[in-house]
Amino acid sequence: MRTFRFFLHRLSVTLLAATVAAGAAVCFAADAPLIQVVKKGSGKNVVSVSGIRTNGRNGKLFVQALTRDLDLSGWLKTGDGGSVTVRGEVADTGAGISSQLMVQWPGKRFAWNRVSMGNAEIRNQAHRLSDEIVKQIAGETGNAQSKIVFVNRKGPNKGDVYICDANGMGVSQVTHDNIACVGPRWSPDASSIYYTSFLRGYPEVYRLSLNPLGRKPLASFKGLNTGAAIAPDGRRAAIVLSYQGNPELYVLDLASGYLQRMTKTPRGSEASPAWSPDGASIAYVTDITGKPQIYLLNVATRRSVRLTYTGTENVNPDWNKKGQIVYASKRGGGFRIYTMTARGDGGSQSVDSPYDAEHPSWAPDGRHVVCNARGALYILDTQGDAPVRLFNIPGNWMSPDWSGR
Repeated sequence: MRTFRFFLHRLSVTLLAATVAAGAAVCFAADAPLIQVVKKGSGKNVVSVSGIRTNGRNGKLFVQALTRDLDLSGWLKTGDGGSVTVRGEVADTGAGISSQLMVQWPGKRFAWNRVSMGNAEIRNQAHRLSDEIVKQIAGETGNAQSKIVFVNRKGPNKGDVYICDANGMGVSQVTHDNIACVGPRWSPDASSIYYTSFLRGYPEVYRLSLNPLGRKPLASFKGLNTGAAIAPDGRRAAIVLSYQGNPELYVLDLASGYLQRMTKTPRGSEASPAWSPDGASIAYVTDITGKPQIYLLNVATRRSVRLTYTGTENVNPDWNKKGQIVYASKRGGGFRIYTMTARGDGGSQSVDSPYDAEHPSWAPDGRHVVCNARGALYILDTQGDAPVRLFNIPGNWMSPDWSGR
């Protein structure tokens, strides 16, 4: 059945059943090997971290995380003889570190003195320092403190949800079901993940809270429940339901449970909703013309206009705070990543991405994108740097979503 394949294969609505294990998430080694970052580097300030003294494993972890963060920032790169220097000591203190550092560049400097305990907090301290350096030197927002959620698909009907730091470190398993899953999405405050599960034998949308770890159903209507995307205000969810017969797009008020039907397409199927930054519009996908294309819905009027015309299939839209939409477009036999404006009048711009790249998601900086391609996750740069593979851990990694903070 074409509609069923459309949802499961191309638009991230395969079955997700997640039984949360009681206890802490299972983590991979923080020093799992990564692909070397290779950037164009033209015009970037060079940051030297060779002046950081360490006396143990924890200090080395801090320097490793800081280096990766800076190299992935897009604005800076690490190396010797840079105009920006980070000097001082990061001393091991048992299970943690004590940092006494000075960041200097021509005419300016700032001190960094912190104490952190545990691997996660050691990495978090490095992330905070990286974002501060990016802010001070480049005047830009860094991504280092954000998170990425994704799926490891272990077979046709097996998989689980994972998260990691924005630089690919700290990969952690958060569900332990070994059941097919895809399409997790962050809440606006990054405290929860929303996804679809077949936990009770039929597709339901669940909210997975990370602290404390737990979950509860969000939508359990008859038929298909999937594609939940939370509005920027945190009060509404765009969701695809089929309880009235055909998969249609709805908006669910999270507090009251009030449900509004947004589309009526008896000969098509909707999927992959994504909210505009102001919460007034939703980009989504429908195959009403025979092939999946991206449309724009005005939530107040419930009227839709088509945005994409180039490419045999256009799927997986995601909206950044600057008003750009990133999506996967099938052209010449395979999917690649493109961006466009929501007005649909400026054409599309290609992003340097691997072949068969899908499920793009914007970083908080509105410049970088995470996507999956042939079982691996990649960071893409819309300003021209080469794609970077996020980590080298064996698996079939897919359906990433980058937190907004």
